Amino acid sequence: MEGSGSSGFDMSKMSTAEKLLAGGSVLLLIDSFFPWQRVCIELGGLEDLIGADSCGSISMWSGSGGWAGVIAGLLAIALIVVGVLSMTGAMANMNMGTMSADKLTGFLGLGVAGFGLLKFLIVLFNEVGWAAFVGLVLLVAIGYGAWTKVQTSGGFQMGSTGGGTMGGTPPPSTPPPSMPPPTEPPPSGGMPPSGSSDM
Repeated sequence: MEGSGSSGFDMSKMSTAEKLLAGGSVLLLIDSFFPWQRVCIELGGLEDLIGADSCGSISMWSGSGGWAGVIAGLLAIALIVVGVLSMTGAMANMNMGTMSADKLTGFLGLGVAGFGLLKFLIVLFNEVGWAAFVGLVLLVAIGYGAWTKVQTSGGFQMGSTGGGTMGGTPPPSTPPPSMPPPTEPPPSGGMPPSGSSDM
């Protein structure tokens, strides 16, 4: 449908940061259902008797630090939704106050990376599974894309009022106005100062 003028999805217009965020979050969501952790239960030697393995796998959504995995997973879903809305132009009409869609996408990506890395560190010392290492690579990619997105959208400064900043350049400050030097009061009585004579 050439010439229809529809604003559809065009992947060639995506920046590297957007590709990292989109691809990384979709792949992380898929990887989150694979074994991030291996849990074994001691059966007191019955494993050999019944011929069964007493070990099982746990995904990113549960196990040690499951709360961090759940938050990372929900933020990844939100990142995918916001990314799709942003790329299709649906977010252009939304009123988000002083926050742009790019900044929101960057903050969501930083949240995914932060909570995902916390989940990885927790399972790293508790029978870590192979999917956690795949998740680590994806989390680093998401974190880099999110950091780049935040920096290109103005850093961590919120709004345009010149309020507090946590990154980037601080707002320019003007020095206080200088006061004029104090003047001496005129001599009293209209008399010329002593030491001057009319002679």
